[in-house]
Amino acid sequence: MERRIRGLKTALVLATAGVAALVGVPAAQAATGPAPVGASSTLEVKSAVWGELHVGDCQQNNGTMVIRSDGTGDWSATTFTYHTHSGDVWHSSFDFYTTAGYHLFGAGTFDSPRMSDGNPPPKYNWGGHFTFNPADFNGVDIYKTIQHSRC
Repeated sequence: MERRIRGLKTALVLATAGVAALVGVPAAQAATGPAPVGASSTLEVKSAVWGELHVGDCQQNNGTMVIRSDGTGDWSATTFTYHTHSGDVWHSSFDFYTTAGYHLFGAGTFDSPRMSDGNPPPKYNWGGHFTFNPADFNGVDIYKTIQHSRC
């Protein structure tokens, strides 16, 4: 089963917190800004978080995409399955777009470990690292990132 998840449409900017809240299917949050303390002052970061997603018998929680102005990115998530006979695997890939909707680049496919079910089902924390052309960083509208997921 494949599901295209368009999770990052701009809906509301919370000026006091400096955080953008997003509405889509599913709801997500995104942020942009300088890198954490201790990192190079010229390194900028854009990030997005998907809350809870479902594909078939599988669930993803707190999927987090981080891209940096140096052309590096990281994906992480927690996944589990409610029912499997052969061990489910969550697959995610991403497409990054400009504000105008121009496709800049893709990342992934990232695959979870083979998951077993149970009561309660075990949770699997996993992720992946990728690189992209740093010249594309400023053009990325993190709110338009699309996650494609299968399980």
